[in-house]
Amino acid sequence: MTKDKYLKIISTGIQGSLSSRCRDILEKVDKGQMVLGIVFFFEASCLDDYLESEAAIDEACREHFGKAAPVVTCVAQKPIDATLTAEVLFLREDATVEYSEDYIVIRGEKGAELITKGIHFPHEGDTGAQARRIFGRIQEILDDEGFKVNEIVRQWNYIEGITHTDGKIQNYQLFNDARSAFYGSVDWPEGYPAATGIGCSEGGVTVSVYAVKDCATVSKPIDNPIQVPAHKYSNKVLKEGKETVKTTPKFERARLLDDTVLVSGTAAIKGENSEISTDPFLQSEAAIDVLEHLVAPGNIFPGCLRFRFEAIRVYIKNEKDIPAIVSSLKAHWKGIPMHFLMADICRPELLLELEGIGSTRRFLECCCTDAGEAMEAQVGGAGRIELCEDLPCGGVTPSRENLGQVLSSVAIPVNVLVRPRGGDFVYDESEIQQMVESIGMSKALGANGVVIGALNKDGSVDLHAMKRMIEAASGMSITFHRAFDECSDPFHTLEDIISLGCDRLLTAGHAAKVGEGMGMLKELSVKAKDRIVIMAGSGVRPGNIQELETFTGLHEFHSSSHGPDGRTSRETVKEMVQG
Repeated sequence: MTKDKYLKIISTGIQGSLSSRCRDILEKVDKGQMVLGIVFFFEASCLDDYLESEAAIDEACREHFGKAAPVVTCVAQKPIDATLTAEVLFLREDATVEYSEDYIVIRGEKGAELITKGIHFPHEGDTGAQARRIFGRIQEILDDEGFKVNEIVRQWNYIEGITHTDGKIQNYQLFNDARSAFYGSVDWPEGYPAATGIGCSEGGVTVSVYAVKDCATVSKPIDNPIQVPAHKYSNKVLKEGKETVKTTPKFERARLLDDTVLVSGTAAIKGENSEISTDPFLQSEAAIDVLEHLVAPGNIFPGCLRFRFEAIRVYIKNEKDIPAIVSSLKAHWKGIPMHFLMADICRPELLLELEGIGSTRRFLECCCTDAGEAMEAQVGGAGRIELCEDLPCGGVTPSRENLGQVLSSVAIPVNVLVRPRGGDFVYDESEIQQMVESIGMSKALGANGVVIGALNKDGSVDLHAMKRMIEAASGMSITFHRAFDECSDPFHTLEDIISLGCDRLLTAGHAAKVGEGMGMLKELSVKAKDRIVIMAGSGVRPGNIQELETFTGLHEFHSSSHGPDGRTSRETVKEMVQG
């Protein structure tokens, strides 16, 4: 099997030099974590500005990581609502990692994985000349490490002026011609890599590849049933090329690699046609529809039960379209980490493009009480931590010190239980203020979200207290906790929670344990209608999670995942997520 990895999006909004902004991001990346690669996104005004920024980022990363520095890619795409954004690729488990100047190799008991940095030669000539030089360097790397070209499974292609033409020849077509020549040296019996071809403002052509040799149990392309495969496009959509026969973009719509789905750049293209509405909201909804067809579990493989995005990258062409596109995507993929970038798209009529990474594993949030348990959960494959203390009373807010230790120990998201005491969920003014302050503390330390809830004496939601807490948690993920299971009217309460804007409801189905509440969990899932995530928790164990998933149709589960010693166990977590 390929080594288990996790992708985290980290942004900074501080001003000042790029070095200072880069260091602000790196301070949020604990040195104890195995970091394989980082992709930085920033605005650049010209080629010299881009190259100076790249040098500053490389130097900051070498200072931070030392000899075990990850591969670093720099992309001139302006982040939205940030001055610098980074995608940080972590390794969940131990492995042997070999570091070279522009790539790394991850060695396992069987086979190896190779990741290159973004390779570019911006002074080499036109787009075609740059691409040929880049692919020549990639060929050298593959040869040196004993990889074949057809063992590339994912590729990112950033092309300055992607839709511009040199005479009659479009830059994207020049790139495709060079890629076709590079790929033409081998056969591709298992399909082409998943790939993204997208514009950037500076830097010429930059290419990064991920290759896998002899360690993947499954590696297969995923076609979209409502799209023509890109490598089968007709001449209607191909631009003028240097070759007598214009070459097609050689990539698959997505690729399944063990239980990971690598999703290529996806836009509102049906069949091979993109002549659609230029209204940004409507085009965004169309792109969502295309992508959902691609990652529908039954399309990934027969018998697949689930798919969940772990991260989504969004490219937007025009600044005026940002509000409509962002609102559409955030409303559809609630709670999924996303970041938004300004970039030109490969067809003039397209306003946005999406790519991502997801998993067919079951999604498990682990309830943990300290950094040791959180690390066990992460290594076992948990998707998120809920941190609390004093589990015997149902959990209370963790200390600042405890939260800081956990955040510096794990890469996966950490949501903080905000609860001042055990007992009921009816709070007085001083307790509400205490919770507001705890939310501020969690936000300042960098927690992903908060887990909150408050009721009135009659069992209804305390809307006043909830609105105060939600306002304090602005920008964070919000889960309404199991106070729901003590409410007076579950369906009315569900509507109140949705109206508050919560992302998620943690519940045992208005019962003490999920085994008693399965019927209600199923009914809540139906009534929620994708407006909020229903997450089952309380008594979720390896022995019942499969039945719970099958009966209720839910896709998120919450458990302490304790082993024989009464603490979170990586073996228990692994058993639950891989079932």
